[in-house]
Amino acid sequence: MLLSHFKDTPAEARTWRLWFSAWAIGALGISRGLDEGIVSGILRHQSFKHKFHFDEDSDREATIASQVQLGCVAGSIIAFLVCDRLGRLRTTQMACLLWIMGTAIWMTSAGALGNGVGNYQQLLAGRFIAGIGVGFTPVVAPVYLAEIAPKTIRGLCVCIFSGSVYIGILVAYWVNYGTGRDYTDNRQWLIPAALNFIFASITFVASFFAVESPRWLLKKGRAEEARANLVWIRNMGEHHPYVTEEFNIMEEQINYEREVRSSQTWYMALLQLFLNRNNAYILMLGIGIQMLGQFSGGGVFTVFAPKIFSLVGIQGNTSLFTTGIFGIVKLVSSLAAAFFLVDLFGRKISVMTGLGLQAFAAIYLAIYLKLTANITADEETTAQKHAANAAIFFIYLSGFAWAIGVNSVQYLTQTESFDISVRAFGVAFVSVVHFAGQFASSRTLNPMLEAWGPLTFLFYGMVSVATGVFVFLLMPETSGLALEEMKELFDKPWYRIGWTVNRPASRRKRQAQKEIEKATNAELGYTLEPSDALASDEKDDDKIKGSTR
Repeated sequence: MLLSHFKDTPAEARTWRLWFSAWAIGALGISRGLDEGIVSGILRHQSFKHKFHFDEDSDREATIASQVQLGCVAGSIIAFLVCDRLGRLRTTQMACLLWIMGTAIWMTSAGALGNGVGNYQQLLAGRFIAGIGVGFTPVVAPVYLAEIAPKTIRGLCVCIFSGSVYIGILVAYWVNYGTGRDYTDNRQWLIPAALNFIFASITFVASFFAVESPRWLLKKGRAEEARANLVWIRNMGEHHPYVTEEFNIMEEQINYEREVRSSQTWYMALLQLFLNRNNAYILMLGIGIQMLGQFSGGGVFTVFAPKIFSLVGIQGNTSLFTTGIFGIVKLVSSLAAAFFLVDLFGRKISVMTGLGLQAFAAIYLAIYLKLTANITADEETTAQKHAANAAIFFIYLSGFAWAIGVNSVQYLTQTESFDISVRAFGVAFVSVVHFAGQFASSRTLNPMLEAWGPLTFLFYGMVSVATGVFVFLLMPETSGLALEEMKELFDKPWYRIGWTVNRPASRRKRQAQKEIEKATNAELGYTLEPSDALASDEKDDDKIKGSTR
């Protein structure tokens, strides 16, 4: 069954209490999505170009587009310092305030009521400050979501963050389309930018009604508060076996880590991220996925969607409409990944499927653009028009692939793999790499198109293939394991980690139960058919290639 992994989590633990807390903090992803969606549209509006005096494909255009990513690099570093000291909720609130302040600064760079001469330096400063707040989000939100989620649906919970990114993108795309169609003045871009105030305020207020992470409270020695918060989130009694077992595992692991750290200075504890073999492997894995993933073109297609559509013949406001459809495709795809892929089939299957489709789409676009480079619309043959329609389809396919693949796991794998003693710093470090890669990929699109032309997309396709090989060889399957159980995955020799665990833990558990049932039947001297659920799981397992028993 498609939602069979839900059955491993008690119904009491899947009530509104879990989902409210998860969405209150997970909705921080909207900040990233809004900016990517807003800037993709306003860079096409003539009113914005005239206000800040830049041409299409210019260095100034690329700088404006990538300034938030530059601020995010600084924000991810700062987030580590405050996330462990002040807690997940206070860090969320700081992120919202910086997001609001930065937006106010760059919106008012247009002058009083948007009627003055645009102040380019103020625009960049405001977007940089907003970027600092946005840079907090991939540190605090996935960490919080992973720490409050039941292990069997942790992928779904963490994907709330990546899914909310697409909510922001979708809303921004369609507001861009509406203002681009209805206005010719500064309202074309001021109205979309104002969306930031609405969503930042909603998230800020909601965070005051969420509960702090029990794991963070335990780390700070506040055991009673931690237990109370876990009881509230799970909606179970304090002495319920499910709560007792989960709390005891958490407490045992954190006490062990506290004993280990007690003999170390903070400096040496920090070095454990790099010197500890397991942490170093997880760090390498996170950095590899982030850097290779960004240069596979997925993020570029989001930020520069109207430009990409214009390359295949979609011009003017029509490109904003097709971009709006692109946003719907990405949102639906991310929901599919959250509900059905990352927990049921596993993180590894999801990301490798996405990368394969990304490579296929990018290579088609490279071939199409190369063969039709000097052909005008009036000169197009019927076959070439069909090829152009196919190119539009492959742009959508690339968005689908990114949403179910790299973007579904890039916040998840390192968040759930690091132990709590280095989790915030490890996630912050990987987030810095993420935003540095996003800044570099966004900043270099125009120069690459100018120098390489259609070969730019061939480059994206080749990187997608390389990323798929990297994931296949080195990434273990983490679905269905408790956070405290992750260490066991990385205790093997490094060259075996990615090969030996390729199925979700829930499937491995059911397979083991099936084998025990068969062995018991054999000992009794008769044969029984496996239960329907186990038989179904066996059929599903046979469909998953690359799994090992």
